[in-house]
Amino acid sequence: MNIQEAVKGALEGNMTIYRESAKGECADIYAVIKPTNTYDSCLLVVKTSEGDKKSCRSWNPTADDLIADDWKVLRNKF
Repeated sequence: MNIQEAVKGALEGNMTIYRESAKGECADIYAVIKPTNTYDSCLLVVKTSEGDKKSCRSWNPTADDLIADDWKVLRNKF
């Protein structure tokens, strides 16, 4: 799905989004985006097999991120 569809889905369920091409099938470390309407903007969260490790605010997408159609909603709660 495109980023607009993914963000709408994530906001409805307080979830996160990620690009399918950025997460390998057996990767145990990857990043997800938590879209918000707060001053934190969009949060970048590093996920590992041991849980969320760190996050930073104001994620800055690339042009490729904005036009990609491989966005997914991560169904786990943030």
